[in-house]
Amino acid sequence: MRDYMNTHHIAKILGVNIQTVRHYIRKGELRAARVGKRYVVTQEDIDDFLERRKESLALERLGLSEKGRETVARIREDAARVLTYLEECPAASAGEISKALAMKKADTQRALLRLEGKNLAHSEPKAGENADKQRDPWYAGSRVNHEGPPAGA
Repeated sequence: MRDYMNTHHIAKILGVNIQTVRHYIRKGELRAARVGKRYVVTQEDIDDFLERRKESLALERLGLSEKGRETVARIREDAARVLTYLEECPAASAGEISKALAMKKADTQRALLRLEGKNLAHSEPKAGENADKQRDPWYAGSRVNHEGPPAGA
């Protein structure tokens, strides 16, 4: 069973005023359910909110142009599509992913790099690097369990 928290608990956790929490909920930044006259939020919702907030603040510090923000948003969307595909076909190569999702290979590579940075996917070795295709879960036909990233990735 999930643990639900009210706005008072969330305000303490986030170190903000209760009105600020309600503001986040009304703007749709913090997912919440209404129970009677009160809002309740799960820990998972708080974690998602904090992750999005962290990324948002990092992008603000970069001072990206509108085109830069659009590029970042596109890469995020591509990464979400690639991750969904990798859940179905965990050993697919970048070429296979590009073809299956009708994406440019460069866009697929950017999405994979984003996922790799979050330890959600593995990248193919760069040109000139040796790869043991039998042990690396990135490759189709690998004998390794595809439950997650290899140790140390």
